[in-house]
Amino acid sequence: MCGIVGMFGGERPDTVKRMLDATSHRGEDSTRYEFWDERCGLGINRLSIMDLERGEQPIHNEARDVHVVCNGEIYNHAAIVSDLRDRHEFRTRSDVEVIAHLYEDHGAECVNFLDGMFAFLVYDQKRQTFLAARDPLGIKPFYYARDAERWYFASEAKGILAAGVDPTWIRMLPPGFRLTPERGPERYFYLASHKSMPKPSVVRELLEHAVEKRMMADVEVGTFLSGGVDSSLITAITSKLNPDVQAFTVGVEGAPDVEAAKVVAKHLGIRHHVRRFEVSELVELLRETIWHVESYNPSMVTGSVVTLMAARLAKEQGIKVVLCGEGSDEIFGGYIALRDLEFQDLQDASWTLIENLHMTELQRLDRMSMAVSLEARVPFLDRDLVEYALNLPASVKIKDDGERKVEKWILREAFDGVIPDEILWREKLPFDQGSGARALIAYAENQVSDEDLARAKRQWPDAGIVSKEMLFYYNIWREHFGEMGGRRRFDLFGDYPGMMDRIEVRTASSGS
Repeated sequence: MCGIVGMFGGERPDTVKRMLDATSHRGEDSTRYEFWDERCGLGINRLSIMDLERGEQPIHNEARDVHVVCNGEIYNHAAIVSDLRDRHEFRTRSDVEVIAHLYEDHGAECVNFLDGMFAFLVYDQKRQTFLAARDPLGIKPFYYARDAERWYFASEAKGILAAGVDPTWIRMLPPGFRLTPERGPERYFYLASHKSMPKPSVVRELLEHAVEKRMMADVEVGTFLSGGVDSSLITAITSKLNPDVQAFTVGVEGAPDVEAAKVVAKHLGIRHHVRRFEVSELVELLRETIWHVESYNPSMVTGSVVTLMAARLAKEQGIKVVLCGEGSDEIFGGYIALRDLEFQDLQDASWTLIENLHMTELQRLDRMSMAVSLEARVPFLDRDLVEYALNLPASVKIKDDGERKVEKWILREAFDGVIPDEILWREKLPFDQGSGARALIAYAENQVSDEDLARAKRQWPDAGIVSKEMLFYYNIWREHFGEMGGRRRFDLFGDYPGMMDRIEVRTASSGS
């Protein structure tokens, strides 16, 4: 719901202001920052979703010696408030306030009590130290850098860049990690590995509960409806909880995703907004898209352009929060590339995809929604559902129905009758393909020669460039960000773990 920044090691309001300016798109409702002890400063661009009147950040404990800024939502905050009310005074209805009080009681272990998507910074004024932490799956982003005197933190890498630090020092705090000046970055969370009993009823119950949990807001909640099975199920569940829900779809005229989304919306009887676009509009948005997504990976870029259009469409209707279908393919084996894998290989691939989701689909979704101050929530990445689905046997994820291998079998089975069969059993199309955005590939390739590609591979070996399309996006990325990431730029901004072997041979009609 916000963009946060922080500095530890000296009072430099001008630097914090520049960091906030660079990420102002993440929160349009207010901008605030505070310093303490000429040592630590925390700032926020706020998108108001919970406790609109009193939920301004930084938020403090009763003694005002623990200070917090947080990007995201803590879904179990009401239960935590009930547990802590005997010992603490709560002055707001903001979900973020529980972090301050949990930190008072448990220090760095406070992060283990939180269920949600979050990146936060705590300044402990008594101990003159800080705690930074990121949610277990990396749904919300977090970057940091350190020079000889100070630590810098921001929701987006461009926020660190704006601080004027050496761009090669920028690092990403990984999912499920916390960081203190005493111990550095350390992992606090591991996904559980066990055997899950395959029951469609459990899948349904877990997903319905995950959607209900993510309806928590003091503003209207909509959905992104791509027309695939995942977003269609999220929209269907949401419409039961709120029959007035609005759904948003974008694509070229006649795109398969658009036509499928119209079928779902009509079946559910909900308000449906469709935005059709021309390829020329995608080209016009490329520079802005790459600035926001902070990646030059082809799959990220083409998917991001469409997501940005969908985000703007929702924002035009006054929506501040949308529920989305991301995460399902990773936990239920939805990618075409996984269909022919044997059990252990499928398990390994699924775990690789989910452990790197923060660098792929989650990065796309977060940056493009927050580019217009819109919060995107992902029910499929509820921790209970993720751990259950990842540990299911491969035989219930991918089945041969006699005509083809059907991915996400148990998910489809769990929601039989909820949406039309033609959608429920529809074959997956990559998001950028189903919407028509892959028309960008031909355009990008026509801007780059064979000689350009060979020269770039020699000039920037650390960039990992494998195709003309990728080079075209990299040239734009480099104009924005220069040497950001240094020799690690591919790992931070160009990689797409689990799918890189398909980037080189991407076409408008190729699978995921």
